[in-house]
Amino acid sequence: ANKGVASVSVKELADAAGVNVALISYYFGGKDNLYAFVLEQQLALLGDTLDEIDHTESCPVAKIRRFANFVAVVHKENPYMDRLFFSELTNPTKCFDSLVIKAVNKLHFFLIKCITDAMANGQFRADLRPEFAAIALIKILDLSFIDMLLFKENLPSNHNIIEGYSSQALDIYLRGVSA
Repeated sequence: ANKGVASVSVKELADAAGVNVALISYYFGGKDNLYAFVLEQQLALLGDTLDEIDHTESCPVAKIRRFANFVAVVHKENPYMDRLFFSELTNPTKCFDSLVIKAVNKLHFFLIKCITDAMANGQFRADLRPEFAAIALIKILDLSFIDMLLFKENLPSNHNIIEGYSSQALDIYLRGVSA
């Protein structure tokens, strides 16, 4: 995540993991396959959570709130996930189409369904375009964490900054789309 898959050597990876270089080839078949495995594991966390939320919550706004909480936890516990994701956006690897696009589409369709359901039951404005509202929510909740690196000196210095941002960002979004 720090250097990008193209700039890191297998030796650097092995040293960081405290293993022999040969083990990476033995277990993963090389650096690219190790990278694909790591990315797949990170994205599987998202997919599994969306499935769980979709099957346990009934209210679409509750689903969105639970998703927002998940995003905050992920950013706190996996601070390098954004770097992996943005690296794929700017320098796509063979994983882009097979893993990243698939995960992004699953998230987008999940949110479109939540927004459409909220519109149908009168919780959200009827004039929304669900596909755009879903992208806006993804941007507000997920992609904005990378911006925090730029503004960290202007933000309060406490350990709850991610939760605070996520909560306020979701509140602003929900006020804008509410009926």
